[in-house]
Amino acid sequence: MGIRSVALFKVGRDYGVTFLDLKLAGLKEAGEKAGRLSGELESIERELVGVVPRLEEMYALDVAMEDAAGRRYAARLYAHGGVIHYVVLISPKNTVRSLAKRLSAQGWKPLVWIEKKGVKRSAPSETDVQ
Repeated sequence: MGIRSVALFKVGRDYGVTFLDLKLAGLKEAGEKAGRLSGELESIERELVGVVPRLEEMYALDVAMEDAAGRRYAARLYAHGGVIHYVVLISPKNTVRSLAKRLSAQGWKPLVWIEKKGVKRSAPSETDVQ
């Protein structure tokens, strides 16, 4: 399963408020570990350390999440001193955009947001540039 959406947020809240924000945005903890997506989180983290070097110094907690439609997400929460400073959300679908908007409205600051788009596979039309 490939990852299609990645978002890194600056949060600055305690655990309870962070999970409340995620719940208000439409996510809940799934009853399983994020193990399957943890490998993806590891490779993404290596890239994000270039943007935010402090990530290497923080405690990281992986959480499997899902929305009301049953779409799966993985979140990596970066904490120091009882405060969640950063959160990475990943999804195998292009569904992070709506979550990012809802979380931004709650005060989360998006630092990185990447979505992989599909390629148009239809035959060229008359209006396409040759």
